[in-house]
Amino acid sequence: MTKATSGISSASVLAVWLRPLVDYLERTGFDSAAVFRHTGVDVAQVFVPGARLRLGDAGPLWQHAARITGKPFIGLEIVNDAPPLQADVTAIAMMASRNLYEALQRFSRLSHIVCDAVEIVFLREANELRLDFVVKPEEQHVMPHEAMDPALLIPLGLLDRGMLDSAVIRELRFARPHPGQGMLDHLADIFPIPMHFDCDCYGMTVDWSLSLRQNPYWNPALAQMCEEQVLRDIDALDDQNLLARTRKVLLDQLANGNPQLETVAALFNITGRQLQRKLKQQGTGFSELLDEVRLELALRYLQDARMSMVDIALSLGFSDQSNFVKAFKRWQGQTPGQYRRASLV
Repeated sequence: MTKATSGISSASVLAVWLRPLVDYLERTGFDSAAVFRHTGVDVAQVFVPGARLRLGDAGPLWQHAARITGKPFIGLEIVNDAPPLQADVTAIAMMASRNLYEALQRFSRLSHIVCDAVEIVFLREANELRLDFVVKPEEQHVMPHEAMDPALLIPLGLLDRGMLDSAVIRELRFARPHPGQGMLDHLADIFPIPMHFDCDCYGMTVDWSLSLRQNPYWNPALAQMCEEQVLRDIDALDDQNLLARTRKVLLDQLANGNPQLETVAALFNITGRQLQRKLKQQGTGFSELLDEVRLELALRYLQDARMSMVDIALSLGFSDQSNFVKAFKRWQGQTPGQYRRASLV
């Protein structure tokens, strides 16, 4: 039997963080709505407070934008299109912090709301502070280089706000191949900071002493107020993440048979009734979510001519091909064979 892998990510990114990309595209003569639409993203989401994009959509969007603009490091090119008043409360909390070190600590605590696929790791060594952006292993397949470059832009954006100068940041690290001297010279014009490529992960090294210099725009009340708002958003996101985590468990368990409500709920240390209630609050239910995941995978597997109907049925947790055919016809109004023939023409 052919072993199928889902490749579906549950991670997401805060849509407002793509606002600078929209402005850059429009400023340089591109139709941002068309660029976003090419990868199935509605550009209007960028302007909706609290809206989130699936990382599986945002990653290809960054890649497409880099390709059509001819800017492989477009995530850094957009630095001048990110004015403070367009930032979300996470960035404002950083800009109102006492110093760069406090801003980075705050960013580490709150980064989950920006993108839940990346962990920020600190390491103090002598007079240096190392900051690493580590992509979770299960999300690496949906995090292309073009989507990771903007992660560096978040602390780098403080450079032209008067909060710090380039001497504070000693180096930038990229987990992507060296782009060649011509591109390196171009990047140096944007950020005159030593850059290293082919690293294990993205990151930067900061001068420890300079990171403690007081920010002239320090506003503790504003920073605290913004952080509290982000923490409330994270609490709400955790409820939404239960939906994403349930999807992931279903994906993991499908090949082993038909997932059961109580079994899945036990993984979250709650009862089946509690899980059902929480899912209902998110506008769905366990059976509906199971059907949704199965259909999403079925449509993908049917595009692969190497997979037989039996392979697909078993990969989706059905006991036999007949039950799969009945379910697919209920979902789509046609048999999987009819769908495959039409899609592979």
